[in-house]
Amino acid sequence: MQPSDVRKMSADEIGKAEGELRERVARLTMKRNARRLDKPSELVAARRDLARVLTVKNEKKGTK
Repeated sequence: MQPSDVRKMSADEIGKAEGELRERVARLTMKRNARRLDKPSELVAARRDLARVLTVKNEKKGTK
């Protein structure tokens, strides 16, 4: 997910994406703890995507 893609989203879409990404990070973390995560890079990518979404969300909140 690119930052430019996130910036084009509405506030509702950003909130939905945030929820989905938080869920994905939680699932991948549980898999990692159970030693069942095949690609550790998936967790890293999910965390980065979540950080991008939260950054854009805070940027939009600050401009109001």
